[in-house]
Amino acid sequence: MQRSTSACPYDPAAAKKLLAEAGYPDGFEVTMNCPNDRYVNDAEICQAVAVMLARIGVKVDLVAETKATYFPKILSRNTSFYLLGWTPGTYDSHNPLFSLMSTPGQGGQGQFNLGSYSNSRVDELTGQIASETDRAKRQALISAAFKTHADDIGHIPLHQQMLTWGMKKNIELVQLADNFNYLRWVVVK
Repeated sequence: MQRSTSACPYDPAAAKKLLAEAGYPDGFEVTMNCPNDRYVNDAEICQAVAVMLARIGVKVDLVAETKATYFPKILSRNTSFYLLGWTPGTYDSHNPLFSLMSTPGQGGQGQFNLGSYSNSRVDELTGQIASETDRAKRQALISAAFKTHADDIGHIPLHQQMLTWGMKKNIELVQLADNFNYLRWVVVK
């Protein structure tokens, strides 16, 4: 059965039942790799996940480590459970579809899809998106790809990092949604 994460309510009893049906009536143990110096509160987010999973019988051996050791480990796929943040290098939807959601393959396809999620429909749509120039057709392909991935629960989004901005009356600047600040666009009055 395919469901999106928004259709999955918090229900520890149902989660325990699903674990039992999957052959884990007493839960199981898993190692989770997590950076502790890359994202805002990254280690704390992983600790919260470990506590929540413990409530249903999943014991998490949390390995919080510096990004210098964390990223080589997860990029070599030497992990089974991990935290990964993503900021697209472009504003284009093709970026996360190609890098995060496509089946790992040639030319960097699925390079950061470290759990090796694979759906041939997502791959097909992502390929079509790469070359479609008609805006309406391309948007329909993008919507279909993201819906397919969400219905599969291909990834579980846990956290949206907040962007913190400050204001002062004598400062004018153009603040971009991707949180980049270009000093050439800052005016101090």
